[in-house]
Formats: sequence, C-alpha cells, structure tokens
Amino acid sequence: MQATAYYLDQPGGTFTATEETVGEPGPGEVRLRIAKTSVCQSDVVIYKQGLPRILEWPAILLHEVCCYVDAVGEGVTKFAEGDLVGIGCDIPCGDLECIYCGRNGTGDWTSCPNTQATGHEFPGFARTHAILPAWFVELGPIVKFNPDVKPDHACQLEPLACCLEGMTRVNNCIENRIVVLIGAGSQSTYALQCAQAMNARKIILVNRGIERLERVLRDFGDDTVVGVRWDDDVVDNVLKECQPFNEPHFIMVNAPAKPAYELAPKLMGYGTVLDGHAGVKGADGKPRIPHEVDLNNDIHYRLQCYQATHGSSMRGIELAAQFISEGRLPKLDLMTNETERFQQDELDKAIARAADSDSLKVIMDWE
Repeated sequence: MQATAYYLDQPGGTFTATEETVGEPGPGEVRLRIAKTSVCQSDVVIYKQGLPRILEWPAILLHEVCCYVDAVGEGVTKFAEGDLVGIGCDIPCGDLECIYCGRNGTGDWTSCPNTQATGHEFPGFARTHAILPAWFVELGPIVKFNPDVKPDHACQLEPLACCLEGMTRVNNCIENRIVVLIGAGSQSTYALQCAQAMNARKIILVNRGIERLERVLRDFGDDTVVGVRWDDDVVDNVLKECQPFNEPHFIMVNAPAKPAYELAPKLMGYGTVLDGHAGVKGADGKPRIPHEVDLNNDIHYRLQCYQATHGSSMRGIELAAQFISEGRLPKLDLMTNETERFQQDELDKAIARAADSDSLKVIMDWE
C-alpha cells in the first residue's frame, strides 16, 4: 500500500512529503494507521536546532501519537485490526536479552546505553502509516484503549506518562500536599490536572508570562489552584501560599531554563520532593547548573528528596492510560483550542504554533 511520510531535510529546514510503499506486517509485526499526533516542545527544539541523537538526516519527527491497528502479522494476539493504540516515546533497544529492555529486563529503558526513542533513533510518526517490528510489539510501550476513548486524548498518552512518572516516584507526595509547578506550559498543565485527580491540598502555578498563566488558571483552575507571577518576590509569594505549611511538599520544574532550576531549591523545606522534569539544553549542549546539597542537614535531617524524570517507562505509560480511560482528567479537551489544530500537510505551521508562548498542546489530524 502507498503511504505518505514527511521528512525534515535538516534542522531549521524544510519538510518534504514523500510517497512510500508500506507492505504487509511480518510475523509478530503490526501495521499502524496514524490517527493523531500532538506536538512536543522537544519537536520544536529538534526542528530548530536538531538533536545529537538523530544521526541521519532527513528525519521523521513527532513522537506523541495514537494510531489504529491497520493489520497484524502472524502470531500477534494482543492487538487486532481496528484497535486504537497509544505509543510511548522511550522504547526498548531491541535486544531481547537486554537487562533493561529485554524479556526479563527491568523496563528501565532510559537507563540502557543503547536506548532508543521514537522521533530520535527510531523514525517518528509524521507519516500516515508505520510498521512496528516484532520486538516493539512484544516489549514496547504500546497500549490498547477502549473504543470510547477519543483519539484527541489518546495521542496525549506519552507526555502524560512522563508527568506521572515524576509525580509518583515518591509515594504519598501529592495527596493532601502542597504542589508547586514551575512553568505554565503543557507539562505543568498535565501535572496540575493530575494533582487535582490525586487530591492535592493546594497547587501553586508559577510562570513569568501572564497570558498563558491566565489561560491555565481560567481553564483548569479550581479552589485548590493559585497562580503566582515569577518576579523578584516569587520566593516569598510562593512560601506565603504554602501556609499553614512552611514549604511545599512537591516541586516540579517544567520550565527548561536555568533560572527555573535556580529557583526550585530556594523553595525547598522539610520533606520537600523536587522533580527536575524539564532538562536544560541548547545549541551549545547542556549547561552546568551547580547547587550545593548538605547530605546531612538537608537530605537526612530535613528529609529532602532530589529526583529527575526523563521520559517514561511502561509503568508511566500504563498509569497514563488508566487516567485517560477512567476519565480522571475531565478538562483534557481544553489543552487544545481551535488555533492549535492542524492537518497533516501543515506540519511546519503546527510546530510554529507549538513554539508560541501562549500555546499548550498542538494536535495534528492524520486522517
């Protein structure tokens, strides 16, 4: 069958629609028909400046995706034609004996020295059809949704999984706790909704730009949510909002900027968990952001926890699928307004819109 794939020739370059032949799936394989893709800030960065992990150009971008199973190969029993599936970004290396990724592995794919990711080492989903190899079908982050799940929701599986990885790594750090989210982009908006679903006592959203902060507060806020402008008084204002506690219990850094990582430790107190969720990188690489931690007086006597989540495992994928399937995020449709919807031949426009400071989640329709 004929399919269309959109190749980016080089960072900052041009997308070209290319007609390709996609055959029948072989034993253990699955052929997918792309339904929706959402655009990640990583896609914006890759489009603008590339990524060292992408070794060959032209490349196929986009990794936040849901698809319909178009055909299955011999021996496939987990999926059937017509199933709606969501796919994670971080994927096994393909070695069935790998201690991280293999059949008896831990599932900690991001720890594998040969780790892969869709839209990076593995071709992305800016295409109408794709065949998943047997090892991906057997071991990879692919989950089937019930027929009543909307594709607009299913395509947000991957970013939601990344968010939930960070919020659930330490037990009991959200329910009835004070949550601070630094940045008001899509990841913080997912985190806000998850914190609401997990019964946080209070959620404090910190952002520099007023326009996006107001949008998130208007569309997703309730009586547990407050917004704090990121200005010279941000530390004092956040700590005031933590009352009757003296500090937040959970901080998630969702702004990929050095000042965000410099702000977060200033908010830590007794028993605070800090999740460095958005890494900082640019054309010159990953800058060093030093911070001194007293292992005795901070970590031991103040019970502080410093962690980072980068990508997601199958655990996060399954948890995100559960949240979506159970309707625990009832405002998920508000992540995307009409200015953030595009067709498959508008890939450059979709990425440009995702780069706007007021945008949350851009979704592309491939059908």
